[in-house]
Amino acid sequence: MMIRYQKQVFLASLVLLAITKTAHAQRKPTVDTLRSYTLPTAETTGFVPAHGQKTRLDRKQLDRIQAQTLGETLSHIAGIQNASFGPNSGMPMIRSLSGSRVSVLSNGLSINDLSGISPNLNPNFDMDNLREIELYKGAATVLFGGKAIGGAVNVKDNTIPMNRLPKKIAGQANAELGTNNGNSQSLAFNANIGKYWVGHIGAMRLRHGNLKIPGNTKAAIAYDPKIDHLTAAMAQVNVDRETIRNLTLYPYLSQFVIEHMGDPKWGLSEADLYTFEDYSFINGSKVLNPQNDKYVAGQDPNTPLYTEVVHGITDYVPVKRGVMPNSHAERNAVNAGASYIRDNFQLGLGLYALESYYGIPGFAQRNKPVHSHTTVWTPIYEPINTRTYSYAWQVESAFKPKTQLISAIKFNYRGEVSDDRELLGRYRVNKFDSERHALRSEITQQFNPFWSGTSGIDFSFVALKGEGDRRYIPNNLSREGGIFTLQTIELNPITAHLGYRHDWVARRTLSDPTYQRSRGMAGGDLSARDFSLNHFSGDIKYSIFDIAYVQATFSHAERAPGINELYAGNDHFAILVEENGDDQLNKESSNSYELSAGVKYGGFKWSATHYRSFFKDYLYLAHTGISRSGGFLVKEWRASDTEIQGWELEGGYTYAWAADCHVALNVFADLVKNINTSDDNMRKWAEGDFMPNLPTSRYGMSVALQYKKFFGNVNFDRYLKQRYLGKNINIEPPMPAYSLLTGQLGYKVNIKRYEFVYFISGNNLLNVEARPQNSILKYLAPLPGRNISIGLKLLL
Repeated sequence: MMIRYQKQVFLASLVLLAITKTAHAQRKPTVDTLRSYTLPTAETTGFVPAHGQKTRLDRKQLDRIQAQTLGETLSHIAGIQNASFGPNSGMPMIRSLSGSRVSVLSNGLSINDLSGISPNLNPNFDMDNLREIELYKGAATVLFGGKAIGGAVNVKDNTIPMNRLPKKIAGQANAELGTNNGNSQSLAFNANIGKYWVGHIGAMRLRHGNLKIPGNTKAAIAYDPKIDHLTAAMAQVNVDRETIRNLTLYPYLSQFVIEHMGDPKWGLSEADLYTFEDYSFINGSKVLNPQNDKYVAGQDPNTPLYTEVVHGITDYVPVKRGVMPNSHAERNAVNAGASYIRDNFQLGLGLYALESYYGIPGFAQRNKPVHSHTTVWTPIYEPINTRTYSYAWQVESAFKPKTQLISAIKFNYRGEVSDDRELLGRYRVNKFDSERHALRSEITQQFNPFWSGTSGIDFSFVALKGEGDRRYIPNNLSREGGIFTLQTIELNPITAHLGYRHDWVARRTLSDPTYQRSRGMAGGDLSARDFSLNHFSGDIKYSIFDIAYVQATFSHAERAPGINELYAGNDHFAILVEENGDDQLNKESSNSYELSAGVKYGGFKWSATHYRSFFKDYLYLAHTGISRSGGFLVKEWRASDTEIQGWELEGGYTYAWAADCHVALNVFADLVKNINTSDDNMRKWAEGDFMPNLPTSRYGMSVALQYKKFFGNVNFDRYLKQRYLGKNINIEPPMPAYSLLTGQLGYKVNIKRYEFVYFISGNNLLNVEARPQNSILKYLAPLPGRNISIGLKLLL
């Protein structure tokens, strides 16, 4: 779905960026007029009713992280890792769960969720325009519905102003130039308009070519002669294998084969000639087989019948050492908004436009095999690219009645149209036009000083229509609605939270005569499905003299299968899989238990969390053991029971000796296991005792310093070698352990009424080859190599 004036919109974006006169600058926040730097750790801002802890990252923390994807941004928090799909696409993996199990919201409303269907598609928002990020670890379904069964991420942006400015105009411009991340620019302005209005306008631009890496783009296993055929397909290599039979083990030659080898009716070859049988049946008669003169008697019975010799391994497409292929990216975004703000009422409107074009470091066949006696078919491989056009509008309103019972009433709405394309080179193989509408209304009550609560309803509608002769999902629509309540009782030192939600979910396929299905399950009969979901959660917290706490949490959550899990049925180029849904899948449910404790005294803080989740009918994309031409693994959506358990540890110390002088040390460690608890023999054969692509255990530390106008920070993360390995039919190979070091050093200076912030920052400073175990593309590409950036931020 294309918008008529998209080129004019993005031309206006470039004109706005030219005003900055800083062509190479740091990708920074769009609106943040505060000019102080806070400590470089995620802040736990308290307990959300019925949902444990909520972690909040403000704009200054996002500036220090300086990441281009949501997954990379949150990956320094215990329990959160980046589900990387190349350098340009990454979503948060919360306690081993991602995709359709982690809800991504914009200002509390669902945004285009195609990222949950295909990991190459980023959610449609501008990282430079974010005001803050709220992270919910563990099931957040009471608040946000079944898609938050593994957690939720709520991104809040600056497009709709929340407050009037202390002065008439505020804004900032940012520019960055990097040795290995291209260049980017962004700007934003806010202005008071009259007595009650505030306006906003912002834009950003990002460009980089193929990124540098420290070694080969493919993992060492790709060129190991022992590589199995499924791993070879995932690593995109051709293995020239020859199977050599040990002819000395066969005592006889088949007389039947000798007589019929030249007859095309039987299709026999020399491989059929050697046998252990001393006779054959020919025309119903028993005929003795002649002896094999190559036979050697008395050999060890364990001697293998054949050996495999690898003559060579070649890439589907030649790759260059030190360069990640097809890792380019281009992004443009503009946003504008306005708010009417009174003491007890606020109404705002925001408009968004985003365009992106980026590569995935992988290749796929554009053509299909040709069966001909005169033509030799040669596969043509093209790079996989993604192009997205997204346009959205959002309305936010809040009213504070002058009553003791109701403290706030909110109503929000978001609409969005998007055009998402998967390309092989420039050739379009999949195109999805999506239309989404989401609304949410909440009422906050204060029944008495000890009892408060929030109740509300939300609804979303998504229509997805596709084009392309090789798309993997038929036209479809989804409707989801829910009603919920959260209640809090505070009787110091005990606080309790209880929440309940009920959802109605409908999935439908639409008439789609051009859709071509695969040879696999292909979504069965594409049946209409309706689901009724119930969610419950509760926790109790005991505070000890306001310096320590212990908390226990329980939640029951349910999730309806997504449209791809029900209806997919063709080649999914972005993930190099023939994806097959099953329209008879049941809803997924989980019971989760969590125990946490913490201490905060003076500048010291420490916390520990242990969690266990028991999933019934856990939905996963399972191996079949079949590989189609061109490296497409055939996979099916299946259901099986799973247990997820893990630990998270965090600690820190902060010392401040003046208002603008402080140092902070923070450390963390985490561990997660996704364990097969079913009696499903198929799963044990294909995926093993643990789910493949599990995030590995790790630990990390960070140090931050501010001394008057100077500031800096260093982050070190150590990712260990995976001990809990799943299977891709065969045991998945563990990726080597690695360490990531990042840092930033900056200086602030005031010139008249302007503030300039100069800085230099670096990522992967050790320039190590880092391959996350949880990345689907770990065999094809590592994380980018060392990058050094210089940047400037101007605040008005």
